[in-house]
Amino acid sequence: MAEKNNTAKQNPTGKGKRAGFPKFYIIYFASIIVVVLAVAAALGYVRRLLTEYEAAQPKYVAARVFEEYFDPIDYDRVFAGYDADEKIRGKIVDYLKEEIGDSKLTYSIGSSNDESEVRYNVKVGQTQLASIVLTASEQKTKHGFDLYDFSGIDLDLNVELLAPEFNVTIKVPAGYSVFVDGEAVLPENRVSAYTSTDFMKFYPSDVPGIAYEVYSAVTVGELPGSVTAFDPQGAEAALMDYDEDTYTYTFGLAYNEDLEEEYSEFVIKALEEYAAYVQAEEDTGIASVKGYFDADSAAYADVVKAGGNRWMVVDWSGIDFQNETAGEFYAHTPEIFSCRVSFTQVLHRTGREDYVDVIDKYLFLHQTKNGYKIYEWYNAS
Repeated sequence: MAEKNNTAKQNPTGKGKRAGFPKFYIIYFASIIVVVLAVAAALGYVRRLLTEYEAAQPKYVAARVFEEYFDPIDYDRVFAGYDADEKIRGKIVDYLKEEIGDSKLTYSIGSSNDESEVRYNVKVGQTQLASIVLTASEQKTKHGFDLYDFSGIDLDLNVELLAPEFNVTIKVPAGYSVFVDGEAVLPENRVSAYTSTDFMKFYPSDVPGIAYEVYSAVTVGELPGSVTAFDPQGAEAALMDYDEDTYTYTFGLAYNEDLEEEYSEFVIKALEEYAAYVQAEEDTGIASVKGYFDADSAAYADVVKAGGNRWMVVDWSGIDFQNETAGEFYAHTPEIFSCRVSFTQVLHRTGREDYVDVIDKYLFLHQTKNGYKIYEWYNAS
């Protein structure tokens, strides 16, 4: 009975004890939920950050620009901000059209020495034609990522395309070879032909005009350093005129060295004898002069006339000829050639200052039965 009473005291209600949920598990699962929520929040933030970062990438701006400017290429838009005159612009367009043809343009990111810009290279095949230039904007995304603006198009061109051109015109006697900076101007660059008579104001009527050929050459960047012309025998022609406004070079007939060698002494002596004859105090006779002239010519008539004007004679006791030169020998036809003779005539006068005169004449000689004789002349000045 005593045991029964003790039992009753320990469990007076007569009911069993209820089992409780351990606190450890409550804390454990709560922690898991918090971690899951934190991770989800972090992942959401990272996703938003990555989306914002991706949206700020320059490739999207580049894609838009490429589509607007190069797919297909819009030359007006490409050149919208490009400083070039119409002629150079036309050259560039022709160059691009030739390079592109029917090919499709592509683009890819390139490199830049400027950290604030990004470049995308536009190519046809492996040939780079242009660069799309993007620069970092002053604006940034919410989280500080750089935004990029379209800055412009850089054309990657041969520098010669951008350099000024000089259209050079070269006029030479027919059959002559032309060289610009040492390079031969090809026959296909011959643009016209004509016969020049401009220089023939004082020429004899039987001297034909010079048949000329006109060549065109283009130099890039600067005017040519040298323009030369040669006759069929290789003799260099003299440059007679240069027009700096039109870049036109005009060459005369090449000097004939054979004629110069054979007749220089003859023509110099002819003028010296003439000068001495017309300055003689008395008519010493024209015989010393006559052998150099065609007796039926206008030049000889001038000699006779000058010999009759003794009132023009300067008193002198001696005569010298200095600085004699004969040059510019041109063969106009197989029977006619011309040359230029000049020298200084010094008449010594006793007790007085010397009288000095410069003789400078163009002479024309033609073939006679007695060889070449002077038949026409005029003062070089």
